[in-house]
Amino acid sequence: MNRIGMGYRFLIGWLIVLLLPQAALAGGGKEAFIYGEATLVNGQRYRGVIRWSAGQRLWVDLLVAEKQDNPVLRYLSSAQLEKLSEEETEKQTDWGFLNLWKNRYPARKHPLRCRFGDLAAVHVTGGEEALITLRNGDKIKVKGDEEGSYKNQIGRFITVYTDQQGKKKLDWDQIESVRFFATPPALPAWNSLPLYGTVSTRSGDYTGFIRWDMDEDLTSDRLDGKTEQNEKKLFTFGQIVTLHPRDAGALVKLKDGKEIYLKDNSDVSRTNHGILVKHPDWGIVRLRWRDLKGVTFREPDARFAAGYDRFPVSKRLRGVVQTTNGQQVHGRLIFDLDEQWDCEPLDGQDINGLSHQVPFRYIKTITPRNHRYTAVLLRNGSTLVLGGQHDVSEKNWGVMVWRGKDKYRYIPWNQIRTLILE
Repeated sequence: MNRIGMGYRFLIGWLIVLLLPQAALAGGGKEAFIYGEATLVNGQRYRGVIRWSAGQRLWVDLLVAEKQDNPVLRYLSSAQLEKLSEEETEKQTDWGFLNLWKNRYPARKHPLRCRFGDLAAVHVTGGEEALITLRNGDKIKVKGDEEGSYKNQIGRFITVYTDQQGKKKLDWDQIESVRFFATPPALPAWNSLPLYGTVSTRSGDYTGFIRWDMDEDLTSDRLDGKTEQNEKKLFTFGQIVTLHPRDAGALVKLKDGKEIYLKDNSDVSRTNHGILVKHPDWGIVRLRWRDLKGVTFREPDARFAAGYDRFPVSKRLRGVVQTTNGQQVHGRLIFDLDEQWDCEPLDGQDINGLSHQVPFRYIKTITPRNHRYTAVLLRNGSTLVLGGQHDVSEKNWGVMVWRGKDKYRYIPWNQIRTLILE
């Protein structure tokens, strides 16, 4: 989001905090943990807080896997397929007519990325395969990739923190299915809260749930470092009020009022692996240490409740494509010949290098600016100018518009003036 839009949201948020009774602010956050029931192949069931194998533990976290097929490509002509294949420089293949009969399409993986709050169930169908059921009932066949982009997502294990049986690590081949439910307010087996606060960057301020150093995301997790006297120190994130980068380290302020300078650890230096800020109403932003101006940690409050019920049932993408020659084509959309649900995110980097993942349900219009950048107008009035990814550059494969039964039209990216989402 731009600085003005985020600053306005932040100001209004703090005004609401001042007006809310303190009772409303207490205890917020536990509803944000993923909760569900795992059924094993032997019939045993375990219900409780769930931590997925790649570290996901919140409804706002993404499950990422590869779609097993992309049937929309079957509707393209041989010339259109040849054009797409020319843009995929990794593989030079003859995309002649006979090759189409061999089902050989331009080489590109097609990821499914949905937040856990958008899922109803995951059914295990193979060693690295699953059937994903969205909350709208749509089902998607996916697979994992232990060597690539989808490592540790499908085919590994999950951990269930139950009230009665304690912590249970369940291997993938033991599991028949995992069904998701709203998290109950009382979680006797769970004492920590999600890490939450406001991160300040050159692009603006972002408030939401935080994953620090791409690893720590609980108030009970520890921040490590060394003092200027090379003495090792560690503090739980629940002890910390603010952190600001300083020289080769960071200045950390604790709740007891003390300030301490720490260095020589990825938690507090430029070796940091990255920081995520996640919010149910605008998606995920990832920043690097050099983008960080400072962070203020605090407990989640009622305004940012991110429970399962906060996530609306997914819908198929629909809208109007305004073409460069003045035409308007209305119908059901498949964006980049891949994304078709409003829970899937659009990906891109802003001009300051921050990476954004914005679910399509929060996007109003998408307008290509040139071969590298695209303007994305959000429904809250903020505008992002994004590039660097297929979704928002000339590498986008375009949009398929379904106008009715057996009526469709393919519109390449370079022929799109503006896409307006319903």
